[in-house]
Amino acid sequence: MKINGPITPQRSAWRLTAVPAPHCPVFGRDVTADVAIIGGGYAGLNAAIRCNELGLKAVVLEAEDPGFGGSGRNGGQVIPGLKFDPNTLLEMFGEKHGRPLIDFAGNAPDRTFDTIRRYGMQCDAEQNGWLQPATNQATADKILKRAAAWRDMCDVPVRLLDAQMTFAATGTRLFSSAWIDPRGGQLQPLSYSRELARVAMDGGSEVFQHSPASKISRTGATWTVRCNGHDLKARAVLVCTNGYSGGLIRGLAESLVPASSIICGTAPLPDDLRRTILPSGLPLSDARRLLTYLRFDPAGRLLIGARGSFNLKEPESYFRRLRRAAVAMFPQLGGIAWEAAWGGRFALTADQLPHVHNPEPGLYAAVGCNGRGVAMLSQMGRLLSDLADGMAAEDAPIPLGKVKPIPFHRFRRFGLEAVTLWYRALDQTGR
Repeated sequence: MKINGPITPQRSAWRLTAVPAPHCPVFGRDVTADVAIIGGGYAGLNAAIRCNELGLKAVVLEAEDPGFGGSGRNGGQVIPGLKFDPNTLLEMFGEKHGRPLIDFAGNAPDRTFDTIRRYGMQCDAEQNGWLQPATNQATADKILKRAAAWRDMCDVPVRLLDAQMTFAATGTRLFSSAWIDPRGGQLQPLSYSRELARVAMDGGSEVFQHSPASKISRTGATWTVRCNGHDLKARAVLVCTNGYSGGLIRGLAESLVPASSIICGTAPLPDDLRRTILPSGLPLSDARRLLTYLRFDPAGRLLIGARGSFNLKEPESYFRRLRRAAVAMFPQLGGIAWEAAWGGRFALTADQLPHVHNPEPGLYAAVGCNGRGVAMLSQMGRLLSDLADGMAAEDAPIPLGKVKPIPFHRFRRFGLEAVTLWYRALDQTGR
């Protein structure tokens, strides 16, 4: 199967198995609301649902269709926490600010699955845990410390697996040990996006697709969002565009480095073969610097994903590397056809932390989950609505700040590509 050119959703396994998209009209009239939301992904749509709960009228403007971006193209793994372990976050922020951030990030999967259950969303959601295996002694030490931190500091009932237990859970001898975080799980990411849109509209929000916001401006306490030649007026604007951010907020796009995550999918596997691969049924992300992640989709396709490029145009070699990695883990895949390949964009921040910006009164933006966006962007969208409803800045679990563009942003990608090559070399040498 030849896979080349820019990453697109057309070959996505999620598009083959997703629930039908709800009908979202195109924005074509002047509208007044309490809250204007720009971006119809996890953050924007969870923000709309939260607005419904708070009694606020929300309007969502999505440039394409709900879930078109990273929210409909990711691996669908619902992972607790951030890139930094809780002990490190306490060292960075202290008890007063670090503990709320740890709780906010650690509880993100519970809040996400609770929302799915409360509204009866059909998105193949399973809060069955998340498995992180080690590939060598360095990563084994890392996951042991990580599991201990969550267990000892946050009372998470983690499970530690030795080599044999890890093999029984994963079906491969590549991994030497692992830990399981019971708070995690998996879902069908595009179905989740579409169900969020349905629930938001059922609750009173308006969701518009093919409706890109072209400009935002403020007169007194009223914000105006220009879209398709019409105006959306509101007292608060929530910008939820993450890796697809443009020029609506000055410097926002320059404060992020967009990167891609790419995924390959097999044809649906026969039951006897499927039972030998990931027998635990848990979603898996390994502990390397440049991690690989695996899971099954609802139809029985094995999906394997990893970091793509920073120029967002994936050469065929990237997908070949993924397929080779899958066969190296599971040689029984050697004769299996591969029928899906796609990618999505996510946002990296310079400090590897999520950011909530408040550049002007009534204007908020949430960006930068650094590859852990299913739970965290859902959580951050709810936070933005609480802020729009009057939550005090000092009560926010993520400190509110101004937008800070990355110096020499246009050259940042080249530096990150060099770092990526260095990290790949370190992972291969087991350091």
